[in-house]
This record gives sequence, structure tokens and C-alpha cells, in this order.
Amino acid sequence: MKKRVVILGCTGSIGSTAIRAIRDKKMDISVVGLSAHSNEDALVSLARELCCTTICLTSSRAKSHENLHTFTNLSDMLSSLDADIVLNGIAGFAGLEASLLSIQQGFDLALANKESVVCGGTYLFNLAKEHSSRIIAVDSEHSALAELLKGRHLHEIDSLILTGSGGPFRTLHKDKFSHITVEQALAHPTWKMGKKISIDSATLANKALEVIEASYLFNLPPDKIEVVIHPQSIVHSMIRTVDGAVYAQMGVPDMTLPIVNALTGNGVSLVLPLDFTNLTLTFEKPDYARFPLLALAFSILEKKGSAALAFNAADEVAVHTFLDGSCTYPQMIRAIEKTLEKPWETAPSSFEETLALDREARILTRSLL
Repeated sequence: MKKRVVILGCTGSIGSTAIRAIRDKKMDISVVGLSAHSNEDALVSLARELCCTTICLTSSRAKSHENLHTFTNLSDMLSSLDADIVLNGIAGFAGLEASLLSIQQGFDLALANKESVVCGGTYLFNLAKEHSSRIIAVDSEHSALAELLKGRHLHEIDSLILTGSGGPFRTLHKDKFSHITVEQALAHPTWKMGKKISIDSATLANKALEVIEASYLFNLPPDKIEVVIHPQSIVHSMIRTVDGAVYAQMGVPDMTLPIVNALTGNGVSLVLPLDFTNLTLTFEKPDYARFPLLALAFSILEKKGSAALAFNAADEVAVHTFLDGSCTYPQMIRAIEKTLEKPWETAPSSFEETLALDREARILTRSLL
């Protein structure tokens, strides 16, 4: 029987990569549901191509389309489907509700939306346990860690090592940060991504979110997580075992592998073989003075409470303000830091509490910009 898959955010980067793999690799998958936020034409076109009869357009009421069941909210669509797994490729905090709704239906969750883990925290994982839903990471770093940890017990692990390219400002002197333009910050040296995640990669806020995500996904404290700057983006992550050895997953930068592994676990010839001819790999220690948002991740994990949720909210507000040209790069960073100076001691135990705390953090960050 074909695996029944729902793809949320099907017109975005993750969704498009997944659909391309399903089509090009002729995967034994049946896409039973698709969602998009506003691109109705692309959504309908993809549904026709994939023989998917159920769609959801979340920003407005979609027109009637022959032979398509059309929904305007994810809850109604998901509750109407028989599915095995949901790929959540929705960007930002908006993806958290989609993750919770998927879990409540008892579906496994292939999670490309790291904000679900960062903001949902313990509540998300408790809900998944209650509904017997597996959470499978799609981020390339966390997918690599999951592969490296297969067959190992946590007592064998000394630390997890997340790699990061360092972004476009890896070697830029801090004195020049005030002159950084939006265009420069969007010019990621390795990956082609959306605007928000590209800015987060420039500030290393994205790596901070991944540190928090790794701690929850693999149930390890912050002192068991390392970050190393690796400009070539060939080594996706590593584990350091207690005997001192280091094991790595290597490959060309391509999101097809982690996406397909999350959906099926048995992909074949998903990415180009790594060519070691003239291959040079370099590694550097992160510069926490120039990239303080990465350092915040470790202190956030020590604090618990809702600090991670506040960090994500502050980052989303500050990044969009920078993208609008309404603040400078240093002002964006400082607003996030100032937001986190508040204790944020309350840990949310429901989606409603999460929304309230998220709103509070956003209001505070806006007042600082």
C-alpha cells in the first residue's frame, strides 16, 4: 500500500523539493492533501499533477474547482483525511498550529518547521506521545543527527555537533555591521532559501533555533550540544562519542535527502554522490561576540520557561522590520537581545497560552524598534 502523505506549504521551498522528489524519483507515495497560503493557481496545478483531490488555501476562500475538495482551514482538511504522515513545510510561528493539528489527528509529523519545536517545546512532545505520533526532523542538521544516532544509546554520546556555513558575514568585521544592507544579508553563500531564513542564517539566529530544536528532539542538555562553522556545508552534522571518536554525515547541499528520509526512510539515489576530488573542508569556532544570537540559544535552554518562544517571536518581528528597511542590522540584533532580558519564566501548557506569550513578546520587540 502506498504511503499516504499530506504536504503543508506545498508551494514553498520544502514543499517544492518534496514534490520534485516524489515526481522525479517515482516514489511509492500517494499525496492525499495539499495546502498553500495564497498561491491558489500553483496549489490547484500541483493537486492536478499529483492526482490529489483535497486542498486547503489558508489565506482566503478558494474558488470552486472541479473534482477538488477545497478547504479554508487546516483543521477541517486534516480531520477529513486518512493519512500516514504530514510534511509541515509552513514557515515561521504559523507552522506550530499546523503541527499540533496534525498530531491531534494521530498522524506522524515530518517537521521542517523548527519553530514548532522551539515554541511548542515540552507541550508539543507530550501531545505527540498522547496521540502516538512520531516527530521526524527534516532540517538537514537534525536529520543527519538522527541517522548518526541510529542504534546508539544516549549514554554513548558525549555531544552532538551542529554545523553551520557561517552565512554571508562570517569574515566581516563587526565595525562594518551597521552598514549591512538587506540585499547583502539575503545573499547566502550556500543555500537558496526564503527571505526570513536567509536573514536568520546571516545573524546565526537560525543556528540558535536549531540548537534549541536539537536539545528537545534528542533529549540532551545544552552542554551536550556544540556548534562549528563549516563554510562548505558538506558535513551536515556530527556526533562525538564518549570514547572520543567523531562520526559525520557528509553530502552535497541538497534538502531532498532529509525530506525523503523523513517521509519514507528508504529513498534510493536521492542526491549526487560526493566527489572527493579537490575537496577541501574547513572548520572554525563560532564567534559569539559578533553573532550573539547564537550564544543566546544556550542560555535560553538553561532558563527553560518561555524564553525560546520569546526568542522566536522577537526574531520574527525584528527580521521583518529589517527587511522593510525600518531598522539597521545592529538594531535588529539589539531588539532581540533586549526582549530576552525579561525573565520569561512561564512555560506554556496549551496552544492558547503559547499564543498569548508570543503576542506579548512581539509587542515588546516592536516597542524596542
